[in-house]
Amino acid sequence: MLLQLLTAVAALAGAACSLLAEGSGTGAISGILPFTAGGFIYLGTVSVLPEILRNSSPGQSLLQLLALLAGVAMMLLIAHYE
Repeated sequence: MLLQLLTAVAALAGAACSLLAEGSGTGAISGILPFTAGGFIYLGTVSVLPEILRNSSPGQSLLQLLALLAGVAMMLLIAHYE
């Protein structure tokens, strides 16, 4: 429960930092966006990907891997056009 509390406090701190950095210009945003995207990619590849490959059939694993890559591509598109 303590780790859940720590995660919740970190999420609130991250939200507060992003709200404070909103008016700072592109300098702050250019540092926050890669950090956030890297966190999502890390979680997807380190914790989710081994679980997918261990408990699924090869066809299902391929579909889930393609969905993961589609999510990464969407983050790149959002970063490019935002």
